[in-house]
Order: sequence, then structure tokens, then C-alpha cells
Amino acid sequence: MSAIAGSEFLQAGVLVALVVACALPLSGYLVDVMEGRPLLIRRALGPLERSACRLVGVREDDGMDWRRFLASALAFTAVSFIGLFTLLICQGALPWNPERFPGLALDTAFNMTASFVTNTNWQPIAGETNLSYFSQAVGLAVQNFLSPAVGIAVAFALLRGLASSDGGKLGNFFVDVVRAVLYVLLPLSLVLALVGVWQGSPQTFQGYEMVQLLEPVSVDAEGALVDADDPTAVQEVTEAVVPLGPQSSQVAIKQLGTNGGGFNGANSASALENPTPLTNLLQCAAMPLIPFALIFAFGRMVGDRRQSRALMTVVLAILAAGLFSVIAAETAATPQLSADGAVYLGALDQSAGNMEGKECRIGVGESAAWTALTSATSNGSANASIEAMTPIGTLVPLALIGLGEVVGGGVGTGLVGLLGFAVLAVFVASLMIGRSPEYLGKKLGPAEMRMAVVIVVAPALAILLAASVLVMSPASAAAVGTPAPFGFTELLYAATSAGGNNGSGLSGLSSNTPLINVVLGVEMLFARLAPLAAALVLAGNLAQLKVQATGAVGLSTSGALFAVLLLVIIVLIGALSLLPAFALGPLAEQFMGAF
Repeated sequence: MSAIAGSEFLQAGVLVALVVACALPLSGYLVDVMEGRPLLIRRALGPLERSACRLVGVREDDGMDWRRFLASALAFTAVSFIGLFTLLICQGALPWNPERFPGLALDTAFNMTASFVTNTNWQPIAGETNLSYFSQAVGLAVQNFLSPAVGIAVAFALLRGLASSDGGKLGNFFVDVVRAVLYVLLPLSLVLALVGVWQGSPQTFQGYEMVQLLEPVSVDAEGALVDADDPTAVQEVTEAVVPLGPQSSQVAIKQLGTNGGGFNGANSASALENPTPLTNLLQCAAMPLIPFALIFAFGRMVGDRRQSRALMTVVLAILAAGLFSVIAAETAATPQLSADGAVYLGALDQSAGNMEGKECRIGVGESAAWTALTSATSNGSANASIEAMTPIGTLVPLALIGLGEVVGGGVGTGLVGLLGFAVLAVFVASLMIGRSPEYLGKKLGPAEMRMAVVIVVAPALAILLAASVLVMSPASAAAVGTPAPFGFTELLYAATSAGGNNGSGLSGLSSNTPLINVVLGVEMLFARLAPLAAALVLAGNLAQLKVQATGAVGLSTSGALFAVLLLVIIVLIGALSLLPAFALGPLAEQFMGAF
């Protein structure tokens, strides 16, 4: 291992440690907020909370069973879908549109609506060349707040089901959404947005600006950028358009809410969204902050913080493996890039390794760490091109997404997925020791196991079905930008990203086609709503179960043995689900030396 790689590992480790340290107190705040306990901030924002609840016709003490909670969540999602879809197709007739962008095509609008409503934030088009300020601020940014709030509401419903032993209610969906937005997402986003504005990220409704280039470039006959003195140049370019708009506010919530959808097509590789090393650090730290805090909140809710530590041990073990693999692969690059050692890839004051597709101001290590975190947390934002990474650098993010939302995952949905695996691990372990399965003193039956299986399997099933449709369709062949096996990887990554609630993609895929838009849109809706419904059914069932005394030989779910078993179950199910597909794409590319 080179000294440069070691330095990058150390930086990534310190970053994760700082996030964990911040997530611990945030978890206590989350529990207090969502449970309606007295807080200083509630004195200031309490009237807004009560007004919002009255606006939708609910009371704070109006508890819901799982049926009402699920119906409310589905109705809320449907209204959000209709509202955003209408806004996008009618964009041309709406205000705050200085560039006069027309409304989106129906298939594109369907895909983007499904994407942002489900917290996936897959983007088949570049925002700065297709979306008005109104669509960005009122359409997408609003959903960036609402979709993670739905995830938090469902997660706390499941936690209340685990913590309850008297058949109690799961809380009120609308009250939970209001509290998550008002007390958690808005304050944190305000702080991060102000830092972004301070560092240079735009926050304005002025039109785009034309600026003079410091160094002119040219374009060739095919429209590709070349040097000004290149013999193939046909036209010199001395000016460039700078897209402005309310960018900083959207960047803040895209990171904190594990949304990932960028204002610009280049996402956080753009200097407008991510202008300085400070913004790069804070945005990277923001991705796992709330997912990690929710894992710690689980222990607080059930009255046993050791349960959280067991789950967090598994999360950090998988994340450490992912960070190590991506950083090692990108800093070492490949024999092809180094010309079998003839090209020196690292030195002092020079970024080491594979710089293809990366911003020079960010470098390899920070890009690799970001990529691992954004795929682990189902965020999907990018500060480098995943397409240009080494085969291993592409495989690891693909695997982290394909494992399910267990390595932090999305806001709320990550904890739901992790608890689904935990219930499944309890069942397997109980069979091994010849005892009936119990989790937190509650005896699990067939109904609970079925819901846990749906939570775990539904995303993988959606991924494989969507990938199969895309691969078998002749229309997809024209959309891939690279021959096999990487062309297959482009389609597989798109299906995995959509089904895994991530939203990142490989830039070689021309994704804005009717087939891909519809297939991925349907996949995103199914992969979001099926586990959500199963989690609420599971929460309702658990709330009806009485806590029983656990025998001396009972399975402890807070120790190292259970953590190891949970880790094995997660890796095994992920491998059985997606390893054959990985073998046809990035693994084949790695062994064939096709990079």
C-alpha cells in the first residue's frame, strides 16, 4: 500500500468517525422530536407544527394503526406524484423560467416524478438545460424534503411497533412528516445551505449569465471540445453560459435527505454545487449523518442501546470494506492506465492513481470516498464520473447498492431494510439452535417473517426484473455507450440504482428514452412502496405482540455473534441475488482487462 493510499484511508476513517460522533447526539434529538417531547426549538416552531397539522385535518394525539398509516402514506405519495408530474409537463407556462424551457415529455416527466417522489432522484436529463427555477425549487426541492420525511415517518412507525407491547398505535403519519421536515430537515439544510452560499454556490433567481473564458477552446465538426490550436477545430469558443438559480438550498437537502439529485447535470462535480474543499467535506459527511442517527435512535426507542451498537458494527464493517476497496482500486489505477508501470501515477503535490473522470480540485481519494458513501447511503450524488472508474471502482458501488439499503441506506428506508435483515437473521439463528424466533422479547411468527422477506427481497426482485427487460429489449442496445461487457454494466447499474433507491448512473448510458424511462419509473415505485407497505404491516403485527421473558439460552441480538450472523446473511443474500449478474459485467471487465 502506498503512502498516498494510506493517507486517503486515514482521511476516510476520520470522516466516518466524525459522522458517527455527530449522529449520536442527533439520534437523541430525533427521538425527542418525533415523540413530541418538550424541546426549546418547539417553543419557536410549535405554532407552525400545529398550523400544519390543522391544515391537513389531524391532531397530534390521533394515533393510527398500520392500515391507516399505510393508506395515509400511499395517498400522500399519490398526491405528490400528481402534483409534481403536472408541474413538470406544464413547466413552460409557469413562472421563474428565464431560459424559457418547455414542459417535459410525458415519459421523461413520469420517470423524474417517480424518481423524486420515491427518494431515488434518478435524473434522465440535466437540470440546468431542461428545468426552470420553478421546477427545481417548487417541484424537485420540495420533494427532496417530503420523500425523506416519509421515510422517517415509516421508520419511526416500525420502531414504535418494536417498542410497544400493548397493541398501541404507530403514531400519526402526517404529524410525523411535519415534525421530520420542520424540526430536522429544514434546520440542518438551512445551516448547510448558508455554508454553501458563503463558499460560492449560487442562490438566486437571476437568469443565466454569459462569461468570457480565460482560455478559449474550440469544437470539432462533431461538436466535441478540443484545444484552440487543434487542427480538427472548426469553431473557436470564447464565451460560456453559467447556469445560476437557487442551487445552494437544493444541494443541502439533496445531501442530508439522501436524495442526490443535482441542480446541474454534473452534480457535485460542478463547481457551482460543490465549490471548495469545505463544501466537499460537509456534503460528504451529510450523506450518512441522518441514516446513522436513525440507527442509534433505534436503540433509544427500544430502551437498549446495545441493539444499535450491534447494527452499527455491521454497517461500519461493510462500509469499511467498500471504502478500502474503492480507494485502493482508484489510487492504484490499472495496468492499462500505468502502461504496465511505465507511467508514474503518484507523487507529492500530485493526485495519485486514476484521474480519469475526476475533478483535479477534488482528487482521487476524495472522489473514491464520496463514491463509496453515496452508494452505501442510497444518496446517488456524484463528485466524479463512476463510468470512468476502474472495474473494481465500479463494482463496489454496484455491490453496495445491490446489497439493499443496509449500509446506512436512505433516510428512514435504510433502517427499515436493516431491521428486515435483522428479523431474518433471528429466524435463521433460531432454527440453528432449535428455538422459536424472538426479537427484543417478541415471538416472531409466519406473518412477521413474510413481511421481513418482502422488505429484503422486493428491491432485489425489482432490480433483476428491470435489468432483464432492459437487456432483452433491442431498443436498449442503442442507449448503451460502450460495447459488452461494460454496456451490460451500464444497464445493470441503471436497474440497480433505480431499484436500490440510489439514483446514480454511468454516464455512458443514454437514459432518456421512452423504454428506459418507463421501466425504471415503474421499478422505482415498486421498490419503494412494496418494502414500505411490508414495514408497516410488520410494525402493526409487532405492536400486537407481548414482550416475553427470554430464557438463559435465548439468542442475544446485541452481541458480537449476532452481528457476525447478520453480516453473513446480508452478504449471502446479496451475493445470491446479484453475483451472477455482476459476473457478466464488472467482474468480466476486470478479468478481461477491458478498462
